[in-house]
Amino acid sequence: MEPVVYLPIEIRYRELPSRMLIASHLLQAGYAVVIGSHWALINPPNQKALPQGIYFFKSVNKLQGKAMAMLTANGHTIAASDEEVLVFTEEKGYLVAFGENAADNCALFFAQSYAHMQAVEKRFPQLKGKVRIVGNPRVDLMSERNRGLFEAVDDRVHQHRPYILFNTNYGSINSVWADSNQVMSMAETTGAFDGPDRAKKIREFQAILDWETANHKAMVSLLQWAVNELKTVNVVVRPHPSERPRYWEQMLAGVPRAHVIPRSDPHPWITGAELVVHTGCTTGLEAVLLDKPAVNLLPRSHPNCGQIVNLVNPTFRTWEDAAKAISAFLSKGSGPIADHGDKAQKALAKHFPSYRDDQAARLVAEGLTAELAKHGATPHGDFTLAWRGPFVEPEITDVHRDKYRATAEEMTAGIEKAAAAAGSDVRPRLSVIGEGLFLVTPV
Repeated sequence: MEPVVYLPIEIRYRELPSRMLIASHLLQAGYAVVIGSHWALINPPNQKALPQGIYFFKSVNKLQGKAMAMLTANGHTIAASDEEVLVFTEEKGYLVAFGENAADNCALFFAQSYAHMQAVEKRFPQLKGKVRIVGNPRVDLMSERNRGLFEAVDDRVHQHRPYILFNTNYGSINSVWADSNQVMSMAETTGAFDGPDRAKKIREFQAILDWETANHKAMVSLLQWAVNELKTVNVVVRPHPSERPRYWEQMLAGVPRAHVIPRSDPHPWITGAELVVHTGCTTGLEAVLLDKPAVNLLPRSHPNCGQIVNLVNPTFRTWEDAAKAISAFLSKGSGPIADHGDKAQKALAKHFPSYRDDQAARLVAEGLTAELAKHGATPHGDFTLAWRGPFVEPEITDVHRDKYRATAEEMTAGIEKAAAAAGSDVRPRLSVIGEGLFLVTPV
């Protein structure tokens, strides 16, 4: 096995910054990193052609499990975390999209907390002894020393200030993939309805669609109120990458103070905002970690499991109550939004006890290199990887391509910033493997 770690990227705005942090630690330890297009890295010909190494997956659903099984058959080792559970606080949430086939193929799983590890090992005995508690590298990004990775990377942030940021997350009912039937079909593919309790799982999925529909209705009302009543601030809408931006663009057409910013990194927009508004979204947690006030507009709680944002953000059941709180905060700096700080810190301390440590990316990198060492792959100073065949560009849609798109210059600059933030003097040498896929080695 070669001393190489593969870091697949599906959605650059959500995954790339934290993967750059991990890459900087791997380079410092003397390992090579291949980072970029998830679809290129799991393309069957490339699984066979790429040097045997360790793949680090960001989620563990049935679809990812199928790719893991193929990679294992081609001599690679599999590690994984679960980006989908960051916002959850209960066992059911931790396991909502964890496929049996993913558990079967994971040599190493990174849990974000002790409770997360307990839930995973209880459900999947085959993973006992293979789970490491590391926290979450996405939380590392919010620390003061790492914020430079995303601050001031989007000039529009300064152009639109002052503004309220509305983060929308309705990827099932306003999906880039067409309609909710198509979304349900995709959920079927990922294994969401597998098992003897299929009918129950389908009902739960429908309950989430209903929940999302109620959230959307409330958000639209609050957004319209903000456009009509808040004359001293701009309104910025950032749709989730799985949403159709055109829906929001049409709604806000002709409103000079309203701006839609699709396919954008949420972090610079959070840091530049006067206030963040969301409906049960991870950005509510990220806002608190970035010392920004946030409003959680939630007509009713998630139908299946508890969410951390209900605790760290002031949560309102009606858009009218949220509007009153926003008015009080913007005009006087008072009210439930201003008064929520102590509650938020107590919730963070309970559910993310190491959130201030800024060590998750380092712990992930150490876990990956330790796993490679078990297979005899240690740094040797020669970064000419032993390819086993030719690289083949995958056939993908523009939607997929737009999700991971990143240039060599962006990748180099990002990893350099991450290394500097970690106090490392390592410098990345980058070469292009294929579209959106790069080999990075230490100079």
